[in-house]
Amino acid sequence: MSNYDWEPVIQLPDEHRLFPLRGNPFKWVAIADNSGRTPEDTDDGVLWLDFDWNLIITSPDGVLSIPVKRAMENPHGRDRFSTVTNMSTMLYLSATFNWPIEDQLGDVKYRVNS
Repeated sequence: MSNYDWEPVIQLPDEHRLFPLRGNPFKWVAIADNSGRTPEDTDDGVLWLDFDWNLIITSPDGVLSIPVKRAMENPHGRDRFSTVTNMSTMLYLSATFNWPIEDQLGDVKYRVNS
């Protein structure tokens, strides 16, 4: 049984799914893989998009990452990390949430307009 009330699910190109929190869909959005029906049922548990950090390109290897955090209650705690993604998903997230993309090696920031 879910502790959260989710808005309709959004399927992403990289096989992740977004689960916006009902009533506040652009502030608290969970991301999940396909290991469970809802975020709390997945292997990783509930992971929230971490809008306090930019989307990440790690050059020169070009790894693309989405910042996430485990707990709503502890947004600045140690449970902050990232999950690997693809370019289509990164562009979608940047355009949808007006979320900057940061190339960490070149210290360059991009923003996708929808």
